[in-house]
Amino acid sequence: MLENNNNQQPQQQQPQQQQQAPQTPESGVRRSTRISIPPERYSPSLYYLLLTDSSELECYEEAMQVKSKKKWELAMEEEMDSLMHNQTWDLVRLPAGKTTLKNKWVYRLKEEDGGKQRYKARLVVKGFA
Repeated sequence: MLENNNNQQPQQQQPQQQQQAPQTPESGVRRSTRISIPPERYSPSLYYLLLTDSSELECYEEAMQVKSKKKWELAMEEEMDSLMHNQTWDLVRLPAGKTTLKNKWVYRLKEEDGGKQRYKARLVVKGFA
């Protein structure tokens, strides 16, 4: 047996203890006290202008109230002729218990070569992207 100079007992190997993951304190989550300041790049009134002032017509009623009413009517007629010529749909009786898909007109003023404006109307189904 080996002699111990400090009169200590020989060290025995102790079983390894399982390491536990650190525990979150029970006091709750610490919230930041920093004051959030939004950037001043755009004023709130500019946000409103960006969202609402597209200068294009929003609905059929608006198209029928402007000076260029005849040009918009012609554009809608061209769109309907194109849809019929391409046989986009067939007219049938609506089956019992079924509902129709809603649609709306979308109006765009296109710039062509030479600065000429073209009135474009499209008939689209509502609710589909």
